Amino acid sequence: MMKKTKTSEKRPRRLFATTAAILLACTALISDSRWRLDVEEYELSSARLPDTFDGFRVVHLSDLHRVRFGKDNFRLVEKVQQAKPDIIALTGDFVEGDTDLAEIESLCAQLVQIAPTYFVSGNHDAGSGRLREIGTMMARCGVIYLQNSYRTITKNGKELVICGVEDPNAWAEMPTPDELVSTLRAEHPDTFVLLLGHRNYWPDRYPDLDVDVILSGHGHGGIIRLPFVGGLLGTNANLFPKYDAGVYDTQQYSMVVSRGLGNFPGIPRIFNPPHIPVIVLKSQ
Repeated sequence: MMKKTKTSEKRPRRLFATTAAILLACTALISDSRWRLDVEEYELSSARLPDTFDGFRVVHLSDLHRVRFGKDNFRLVEKVQQAKPDIIALTGDFVEGDTDLAEIESLCAQLVQIAPTYFVSGNHDAGSGRLREIGTMMARCGVIYLQNSYRTITKNGKELVICGVEDPNAWAEMPTPDELVSTLRAEHPDTFVLLLGHRNYWPDRYPDLDVDVILSGHGHGGIIRLPFVGGLLGTNANLFPKYDAGVYDTQQYSMVVSRGLGNFPGIPRIFNPPHIPVIVLKSQ
């Protein structure tokens, strides 16, 4: 009868230990990519920005979907508060068909206590069929819902304009982004314009839009991010999406794309923790 050697006895243990270590590492990676909030600051300069707005801080939140960061989203609210924003921009996909609006209202009510908060719809908000409910809820808690509209923000007698574009799936009849900006420019020809628009296609579809900064989301950072490469998957099942995260400069404007906060259906975020961009505006 053959005797078991010490080496052969150790092999199953080593295999078990290796497998367990790999599983633990994968679990930790997915957990980190799902729950660790990554605050990333971007500094953008413009000659149009008045000196009084130098250092103006915008916290950008996008694509929450069904995710919660602790009870009443306290972890998310805490990170926003720590960023000391002058305004908060919500660029869509906060509501789906079965979302409990009371949870979103609770979050928004906390955000408006930190800074004035602006919202535009995303494709999931529009697809939920609940835009009127969303509008009523946003108004109730003090969030300004920019439905193809704009507002001025005044500081020491100087202005900037914040403009919001409704998701194209929202309504059958509404102005195009270039029509909206044309109307805006008739009233504010030389004013710095910050545009909120959920989808991240602006440089391809509207490269000459007369605005200064665009904040977008939609792409979830490519869902799975490859080190030194970037996002792997686009929301249209395309590989290596063009505008996955960060700042993209055109001759006309800079676009900041958030990697979003929530999850893409059926695919875990990997190397892609939830993202809170903080945009710091600088005058030239």
